[in-house]
Amino acid sequence: MLFNYLRKPNPKNLLGSPDAFRYFEYAMFCMGWQSPATYKILYYITSSLLFAWCAVYLPIGIIISCKKDINTFTPNELLTVLQLFFNSLGMPFKVIFFNVYISGFYKAKKLMSEMDKRCTTLEERVEVHRCVVSCNKAYLIYQFIYTAYTISTFLSAALSGKLPWRIYNPFVDWRASRSSFWNAALNETALMLFAVTQSLMSDIYPLIYGLILRVHIKLLRLRVEKLCTEPGKSDAENEQDLIKCIKDHKLIIEYAAAIRPAISRTIFIQFLLIGICLGLSMINLLFFSDIWTGLATVAYINGLMVQTFPFCFVCDLLKTDCELLVSAIFHSNWIHSSRSYKSTLIYFLKSSQKSIAFTAGSVFPISTRSNIKVAKLAFSVVTFVNQLNLDDRLT
Repeated sequence: MLFNYLRKPNPKNLLGSPDAFRYFEYAMFCMGWQSPATYKILYYITSSLLFAWCAVYLPIGIIISCKKDINTFTPNELLTVLQLFFNSLGMPFKVIFFNVYISGFYKAKKLMSEMDKRCTTLEERVEVHRCVVSCNKAYLIYQFIYTAYTISTFLSAALSGKLPWRIYNPFVDWRASRSSFWNAALNETALMLFAVTQSLMSDIYPLIYGLILRVHIKLLRLRVEKLCTEPGKSDAENEQDLIKCIKDHKLIIEYAAAIRPAISRTIFIQFLLIGICLGLSMINLLFFSDIWTGLATVAYINGLMVQTFPFCFVCDLLKTDCELLVSAIFHSNWIHSSRSYKSTLIYFLKSSQKSIAFTAGSVFPISTRSNIKVAKLAFSVVTFVNQLNLDDRLT
């Protein structure tokens, strides 16, 4: 059932952490990122053609179209094509980075299952279930936002009798007849639906990783707070509980290390492009758009914002979660414990003081502050265009 992974918690049938990628894995199969058990050769050929269509033909088609028809572009069409061009340049790299580090994806799923084994109480398993449902909802929300941009751009262009993205098509001359126009427009729209789906998959998986990481840090903190609170347990049993918490923390660190390489490079590419694309979109929206193209541009800006901001915000929350974990360890009930327990606790406290952090290309930290700094470039571009009166010159 399509919405089975959005269901409410049922104590007899709860979802596990790996189920957070259920819809993502459906898309992986459709986009050629995950091979089936049979017909592998046919699948690899199809996926290669699909990647070539979305990642190679798209930017080349835009370049050819600009070279052939640059004199006929309106400012609105030119900016729409440019913002698509820059995004299409980054998409292949993001897809390649994920597939190069796909072993980290499968390792992370395995570690999720290991972390779920420590969720022995019903409350912990329900907490994991709710997080998994949130991850699957996030994927569907991303799918809606990206598809809304594609469909709205197609409709706004179709209503005005122009191609949505003016991508070069060697087989169809869209000016020849009405049927040729619709053939070219539908071909562009199909191409963009596949391209934006690949792009959204590259944008959503860091967020899912981060949400799962947060819930397991939270559950570990709750376990730490319960240490030495059961009166019937001996010092040896309490120390064993503490050692289990240390092992849980090591699993979390290992999980973060497994997902870090792909996330670092993907977010770096996004940070490089978001300022340029957002600036072009805002110029288009403020100076050249009518009501229909304005709606399509707003949908595109929404897609740009969800590329980086949600995960950057999650990274800030992860830092807070790590600080709360350290505080929980220090304020746990250890005063009347044995010397061996205290020594083990000190080791745990020291190892947990280093926050789990991610960097974009090992250059700057992934955080809301970094995201805002990158987005400020868009406002600088708009101010520059406004001061030089470039909008009138473009017109």
